[in-house]
Amino acid sequence: MNKAKVMVKAPLNNKRVHSRNGRSQNTNSRSKPKKFVREMVGGEPYEYYPVGRYIVCAPGICGGRPTFKYTRIDVHHALALLTAGRTVEEVAKGYEVPVKAIHEALILSSKSFDRQNKEYARAA
Repeated sequence: MNKAKVMVKAPLNNKRVHSRNGRSQNTNSRSKPKKFVREMVGGEPYEYYPVGRYIVCAPGICGGRPTFKYTRIDVHHALALLTAGRTVEEVAKGYEVPVKAIHEALILSSKSFDRQNKEYARAA
């Protein structure tokens, strides 16, 4: 695969955004801006926001939900297989992604869970 990488930094977000539950919230202007990456993969443009090394959010793929890089495999599906009892190695082999990609999905979901718990604790 011939990959040419061009990174473009997005401006700092200092505006109100709407979450899935319909509530608006201020974005933190001190947080690092997401870097929008534009690559050519197999002669086709591939655009995404990196979430980790192996996980990305591509606006035109799976509705922008997290997927494994260069695939249309939704990370949620891989996590669901782990929940159903499959091993990390089985999921990685089945989806033809590195084992490290599955580990990254677990780490990121754990961090998200921790963040959500902190929000609930503050609201209580």
